[in-house]
Parts: sequence; structure tokens; C-alpha cells
Amino acid sequence: MARSSNTQRAILNLAESLIQDKGFNGFSYAHIAAELGVKNAAIHYHFPSREALACAVVKRYRDRFELWINNARVKDLSPQEKLDWFFGIYTNMRADHGKVCLVGALEAEFNSIPDLLQQETRAMNGELLSWLQSVLSEGRAAGVFRFSGDPADKAALVLSSLQGGLQMARALGTQKFYAVVEQNKQDLSER
Repeated sequence: MARSSNTQRAILNLAESLIQDKGFNGFSYAHIAAELGVKNAAIHYHFPSREALACAVVKRYRDRFELWINNARVKDLSPQEKLDWFFGIYTNMRADHGKVCLVGALEAEFNSIPDLLQQETRAMNGELLSWLQSVLSEGRAAGVFRFSGDPADKAALVLSSLQGGLQMARALGTQKFYAVVEQNKQDLSER
């Protein structure tokens, strides 16, 4: 049982990494099997299709995000600290050999990914935006964030700039991504 659980986790980890690096349409079970030294059947045992595997990757990501935002250490942070923590998620992705945001990678291929994966991608995006919107609202009410317009629209702008910044950094380097993060912080604190 433990070996099966370890194999499943290894498959999920590698699939997540491949999606962030190459996209959903850029990898196959053969890539995973070769990397893990198993047969394709071992992957099919855990995930009957590539769509099922990718959906499981996104669902796991959603579960992790929910655990993070509901963790007392994160919940008790100030709005600025919450936003810094959120930016840190993306900064860590950039430090991981040019990977992009899982949701951003799937959004780039949205029109060509299967329906169930589209639904999982929408759900994850909605959860990210909802949390970010609440942090921005909380920060504006506390007087630490200053921005015009609706917090939902600002959340979409912040998230899209982070996702796009990660993609842009592939071609232009890490400094461009850090500039995007810093610009977001300045935009929220200046008036």
C-alpha cells in the first residue's frame, strides 16, 4: 500500500512539474514512465487517462492552497503579510528553473485542454481570485492598500500580472519577474 501511495505521489509530482514546464499538451505518460522507471501501465493503474491525472494534479493544488489559506499562521497575518506570502508562492516558482504557475500554464492552453480539466482550472482560478480579492478588500479597509476600482478587478490584475510575469521571465530573465512583483507592491501602496 505504501509503495502504491509513493508511486501515485511521484506520478503527481512529476506531472505537476511537467505541466508547469511544458504544458498539458507537452507531455505524455511515456515521459512520466521513462522518468520514474516504470511502465505506462503503472501510471494507468493510478490515473486511467492523462486528463484524470491532470485533474488530480489541479485538485491536489487546490487542496494545498485551501490548507495554506486556512492555516492559522496565514490567517493571522496582516493583509500586507498575506500578500507577501502570496507573492512568495510565485517567487518560489520562478526560482524553480523557470516553471510557470500551474493555473497559468493550463490557461495558456485552455481552448485545447479537455472539458473536465477546464472545469478544474476555472475552479482553481476562482479560488485564487476570491482569496486575493478578500485580502485586497481587507487591506483597503485597514488603509494599507490603496487602489481605485473593485477589489475583484484588482485581484484579476494582480494575478494575471504574476502569471504573465512568470512566462515573460522565461524569455527576459528573473529580474523582469521581480520587477512585476515590486510594481504590484508599489501600485497597492501609492496613491
